Amino acid sequence: MLLEAWESIITAPLEATILPDGCQDLLFTALPGQAPRWEITTLDDSPYRIHMASGTYFKGFRLRAGVRINDNELRAAMHGLSPDHTDIEDRLNTFATLDPLVEDALSALADQAAAGGSVAKAAAAIGVHQRRLQRAMAGQTGRSAAQWLALARVRKAARAIVSGNELATVAYDTGYADQPHMHRAFRRWLGTTPKNAPFLSLGYN
Repeated sequence: MLLEAWESIITAPLEATILPDGCQDLLFTALPGQAPRWEITTLDDSPYRIHMASGTYFKGFRLRAGVRINDNELRAAMHGLSPDHTDIEDRLNTFATLDPLVEDALSALADQAAAGGSVAKAAAAIGVHQRRLQRAMAGQTGRSAAQWLALARVRKAARAIVSGNELATVAYDTGYADQPHMHRAFRRWLGTTPKNAPFLSLGYN
């Protein structure tokens, strides 16, 4: 279930924008003058700003996209543990699951996002009926297959722009009707415009 572990120490007061990437973190946070805590980040559908105090320590365990987490049991299992405890990944694997169909569907949807495809084409690529794919995605992730495709598409488009591709070419290649359509998607998911994509920190996926 674990994609990557990461840590950060904030050395000066900081504001940052967190962009949706389809993943959640098991997060250990230690703020100056407060008791450390474990939390599970949400599956975000839009960007948001965070404010971090100087001296804050984070250690995060990034979970794979599409993972279903038993929040209450995982929180209970982490209570009182150090972020360097040796069996954190084992506990994640106990209280988080990834349906193989959802994993395959996310990969197919990402492929379709890069090619300007559709949910129907993603379902066909993995050999299942479109309705089955849609039920699996909604039931396991709480998000529709169309939402996952839209998120994958806007992130593919942003990466292509960061790599130096022309806006019109990116819009066409990733299946947007035109540049205004892509512009609206960037505003909705990333809180910015395609022209500002080179300044985004896109993270995973």
